[in-house]
Amino acid sequence: MGIDWFAFLTVAIVSLVGACFVVAVYSVGLRFWSAADTRAGKYTVREDGTVGPATAGFPLPGSTPPGVRLFRALAVVCFAVCAAAVLYGIYLIVPQFH
Repeated sequence: MGIDWFAFLTVAIVSLVGACFVVAVYSVGLRFWSAADTRAGKYTVREDGTVGPATAGFPLPGSTPPGVRLFRALAVVCFAVCAAAVLYGIYLIVPQFH
């Protein structure tokens, strides 16, 4: 009885790459969501580079600035990809699902 080191290394590399992929896609989704909030006027970027709540010029509830829906849709797509990757990983781990 021996250990198949090549298979062990393959599993370790695939799990590391998969984890990095999920974290990166989730981070991009958060960035899109934040960009949508900024474009919607919920937050403003000050001259010194800090971000704070909008105090003036907040858009009316019926108006949607350009790009907000696109950024929200991209964020939702990123979150859905993360959820699909996690669910697929659970599917591969649990033998009753096969």
